[in-house]
Amino acid sequence: MNNPSKRSIQGTNHWPGAHSRRDVLRMGAAGGAFAMASGARAMARPQTGGGRDTLVLVFLRGGADALSMVVPTQEAALYAARPTLGVSAQNTTSLDGFFGLNEVGARLLPWYLSGNLAFVHAVGSPNPTRSHFEAMRRLEQGAMTGGVLQEGWLARHLRDTAPPTPTSSARAIAIDRTLPTVMQGGPAALPILTLAEFGLGGPPATRLARAGRLETMMNAAPLPDGPAGLTNLSTIEQLAPLDFGGRPLPPGVDYPPTKFGQSLYEAATLIKSGAPVEAIEVDSGGWDHHGFLGPLDGRFALRLRELSWGLDGLMSDLGGDADRVTIVVMSEFGRRVDENGSGGFDHGRGGVAMVLGGSHVNGGVVHSNWPGLEPADLDGKALAVTTDIRDVISEVLVKRMNTANLAVALPNYTPSFLGLVN
Repeated sequence: MNNPSKRSIQGTNHWPGAHSRRDVLRMGAAGGAFAMASGARAMARPQTGGGRDTLVLVFLRGGADALSMVVPTQEAALYAARPTLGVSAQNTTSLDGFFGLNEVGARLLPWYLSGNLAFVHAVGSPNPTRSHFEAMRRLEQGAMTGGVLQEGWLARHLRDTAPPTPTSSARAIAIDRTLPTVMQGGPAALPILTLAEFGLGGPPATRLARAGRLETMMNAAPLPDGPAGLTNLSTIEQLAPLDFGGRPLPPGVDYPPTKFGQSLYEAATLIKSGAPVEAIEVDSGGWDHHGFLGPLDGRFALRLRELSWGLDGLMSDLGGDADRVTIVVMSEFGRRVDENGSGGFDHGRGGVAMVLGGSHVNGGVVHSNWPGLEPADLDGKALAVTTDIRDVISEVLVKRMNTANLAVALPNYTPSFLGLVN
């Protein structure tokens, strides 16, 4: 079924059990009072004037199958190509009459219906590579075609944009073992595997003396070790008053009991504290399903359930703080339309992205210049890319992150905004 026009519909609250926007943004208020070193909770930064959102980037590493997540249920060609793995309309909840949300991701549905979640389908890079490493590098550097850039697009944005406060020690944190490409080259950007364990070990009685000795050493150290070490020390002091391990959750809020869930819980703790961190990156791995995919009860279903559970937990936990947070979910590419002989899908092209947040998100919409799934519509047996992922990134940077110069963050690109956020 080839539908050349953009398919979109405004969400409603008629789904049984759906939260109203007011209800969802009030959830979690009981867990919001966590102090910084001064003993007083920092004021929420409105997204006006010099203010900006905290950007939470969630990367689905491995190439998530968009056609099993947000399913074009009216496409007969989908089920012809996926006789055993196609997700039927009966196993989805309709989003707009054409697309349906896989029932495994049901915890995303209230956010869509309350207008806090928008999907972008058939989205991706114009670069045709189907290499995980090449596709992810280009996505994170913003260099879709042509040569290689030396920094990530978020790093360039941070370098070209003044920090929200002069005392910002960590402007970007990846809750991971290593710094992802998107942050590499950025000022005050660092990886922290687990925020709850980030600090100086050893006897508490000698902590200040050891910190002072380390600061002296780092001041004398050459580039890049010295400044990096000072950033780490300053961040340790900034985060020390926060309880990343035992903060009680608001009633009815929970996260999946996984590393991904713990990372989102720590991200919420950081945001709710009022710390001037501008970007947080969290990975969701394990989406490379060449075999035994299981869209409803297998490996894919486990990933989608964890993703929807985690994002629901994060949004519910943030409560009113969601009005100064924009969450962007993306993957390096989608999968092929046709199932293979191992019960999975090989590397493809077009995927799905998500944008979540508070009242500034224009949700309840599936944005898609839908290319169709008939053989003649495909890009090498895969869903074609009709929306450049840089359109999503650009709109968030300009409207919510006060980027100083979009041409620095994403050179040689003129975006078309989709109306995802105000």
